[in-house]
Amino acid sequence: MLENQLETQAIQLRDDLQIAYCEYGDPKGKPVFYFHGTPGSRYEALYSDQAGREYGYRILALDRPGIGCSDYVRGRRLLDWPQDACAVAEQLEIERFGVIGVSGGGPYALACGHVMPERLAFTVLMGSWGPVAEEPALWKEMASLDRFFGQLSRVAPWAFYLPFSLLGYAAKKLSPQGFIKWIKSSLSEADKELLRDEEMARFFAKDVREAFRQGVRGPADDALILYGEWGFKVEEIETKVDLYNGAEDKFAPVSYAVYLDEKLPCSSLHVYPEEGHLFVMKLFGEVLEQVSDWG
Repeated sequence: MLENQLETQAIQLRDDLQIAYCEYGDPKGKPVFYFHGTPGSRYEALYSDQAGREYGYRILALDRPGIGCSDYVRGRRLLDWPQDACAVAEQLEIERFGVIGVSGGGPYALACGHVMPERLAFTVLMGSWGPVAEEPALWKEMASLDRFFGQLSRVAPWAFYLPFSLLGYAAKKLSPQGFIKWIKSSLSEADKELLRDEEMARFFAKDVREAFRQGVRGPADDALILYGEWGFKVEEIETKVDLYNGAEDKFAPVSYAVYLDEKLPCSSLHVYPEEGHLFVMKLFGEVLEQVSDWG
């Protein structure tokens, strides 16, 4: 299934940056930019394909710099991403679009809402990361593996790359089920149940492996950006934001979504009892149906 549906395209934005992406859904549908998790890649939006076709959305899943097949950019910031996304839209002659940020892609969707609210038809966060550098209480909610990486990012960011590279190495060298066992401390029981499905397990491992295609720099920078200051306040975002989160999520605890819902001036929170992090891969139909009015 996976290998048969992934066609990578690329757009040259400037001399030092080519952005790779995959398209899903309806090629003639309303455009949506999909921002993958951390670590993740353009492959991640595969499960949005059927819902995109059903509800008439053209879903463009972009690799961020240094991830998958997009060029690496040294010293990038979270607030650089809206400019890159806007440049992609202009080259594709897209004026208005929705954004969906999943997990570590959530802050990038919020950054777009902060910088260019007039371009966005909607903003959706699914199992999104929260501003842990700003709110210490959120830091304490991290899963054990994330907390280890987070603490390392604070005390020795220069040493962050080696242990973080083990994620990519494990995804590449271990079997899908072996990789899942390796990260089991970050998985809820609901996630473990989903990943017993061999197709889902292969998909998950392949997505992480693709994130590390060029090595550790891009994915590690992506994580360091999320652990640090974002460069804007959530309270400053003018667009309406729809938040979706599993109550048992250990990658992005539901407390992150509750915090964002409380801070955002205009938001709607949808919490799913007994669901973990990865269930959002099967939530695209519901999400796209709810935003189908292209508000």
